[in-house]
Amino acid sequence: MAISALTDADFARLGQVSRLRARGLHQLEWSDLLHQAVERALDGSRRWPFAVPFPVFLREVIRSLASEARRVQNRMISGDGVSEALLTGLATDEPDPEEVAIGRDMFAALERLFAGDDVALGILRGLVDELSPAEIQTRLKIDQTHYDSARRRIRRRIAGTPEIFL
Repeated sequence: MAISALTDADFARLGQVSRLRARGLHQLEWSDLLHQAVERALDGSRRWPFAVPFPVFLREVIRSLASEARRVQNRMISGDGVSEALLTGLATDEPDPEEVAIGRDMFAALERLFAGDDVALGILRGLVDELSPAEIQTRLKIDQTHYDSARRRIRRRIAGTPEIFL
């Protein structure tokens, strides 16, 4: 079966996708998204088109499940029976202390991974600062070609070492 062919790196990437998709969902954890996607692939309720690589199929199932959970959550919020505590918790854009600590640890891992690659580190820092690609290029004094090349290098190195995010 295709699930048994998934590598640790595939599961790590799917875990990252689940973490990103679960942000802002109050009734569903990232691990629930991943487990539901695998469960639905196994029970046949989500059909895998064989032309699509299996990890890509699971990623799209995760996206779909998160979108549906978000729609349900938004319907609950717009209804009359929403508690004040829930609305107060949703109103803040501030990350909670756990998210801050996780982000700090992840960025420290990225800094170790890209030690010696000043352009890659500069791009990552620019992304953390929420700069546009043009602003990052100006800050680093690089052109579009060098920027694109460094972004590909970043993606490849991260994809090749998913264990830094576990």
